[in-house]
Amino acid sequence: MLLRALSQLNFRNLLTPRLTFGPGVTAVVGRNAAGKSNLLEAAYLGLTGELPYGKISETVRLGETEGYVSVSVERDDGIVSTQIGLAPGKKLIRLDGQTVRTFELAKATAAVLITPEDADLVHGAPALRRGYLDTLLSKLSPRYALLHREYTRVVDQRNAALKHPDAALKVWTERFIELGNAVGALRSRALVKVAEIAADTYAEISGDDKPLGVSLTGAHENLADALSESEFEERARGVTVVGPHRGDLLLTLGGHSVQTYGSRGEARTTALSLRVAEYSLLSEKHREAPVLLLDDFTAELDAGRREFLLRLAARAPQAIVSGTEAPPHAAAQLFISGGQVRAEP
Repeated sequence: MLLRALSQLNFRNLLTPRLTFGPGVTAVVGRNAAGKSNLLEAAYLGLTGELPYGKISETVRLGETEGYVSVSVERDDGIVSTQIGLAPGKKLIRLDGQTVRTFELAKATAAVLITPEDADLVHGAPALRRGYLDTLLSKLSPRYALLHREYTRVVDQRNAALKHPDAALKVWTERFIELGNAVGALRSRALVKVAEIAADTYAEISGDDKPLGVSLTGAHENLADALSESEFEERARGVTVVGPHRGDLLLTLGGHSVQTYGSRGEARTTALSLRVAEYSLLSEKHREAPVLLLDDFTAELDAGRREFLLRLAARAPQAIVSGTEAPPHAAAQLFISGGQVRAEP
């Protein structure tokens, strides 16, 4: 699929109301703080209805009360358009004029955003890794999106019941076990593919003979038994302490934790490998490649990773690549300064 047009109003520091894009690599060139990342995040928001990092309330320009991002996307079967309405604490998604939810938008359009901040997937909090997995699975499976949404609601209700135990606790516990087992099973199946692609990618980038391992921690074959074993702790703390919402991705190199023992470079390569797995699985689902958004490739100082990123962009049907300089062989260049985008420097 190809991002053909991007329109915006009051999205952070962006001033240019409309941009068009073609196939191949489009370079977005500018100094630091010029708005390069904002432009790519606007595109990602329009294509997915989501932001990778940050809150929707932080997207509307300071002093304004609302804004929007709209994109036109060419797919193999035709053109679709999306509009994401923005206001403090609010987001409204429309697909071809119809209000939809995020997972419904994921049936029509897709993008993968690779940023320097992705290293936080490795060294950051477990919630970031759970978020990576849950977001990917929700894009791949509407069933997972609905199950996970309901599971989250049930966890909240069960936590409330734990603070004031009554007959409702048994009802919420039964529902929690049912949904938790379903979410856990879908995660485990999907992770087999994620792990395989990520391991192959890591080996290609690094040339390292230490294999990358990706597995789930906190997964329980029998969630009912895990609840029984944690009953005392649950009642003392008043929260549900086991289940998919407490899980994590264990990332290893040669059997040793990357989170604990990995270098910053190993963490960046691991995170990049996870993003490539995301790109590959979304390509498989849609039967065409998603839009590739590569933010600040010039921040990548490792020659091997930079070369891999450039090869990945060159192979993609469409890649929008930002940096303080243009990548080699870009089909088009855009120059950004102070949020204003021009075709000439």
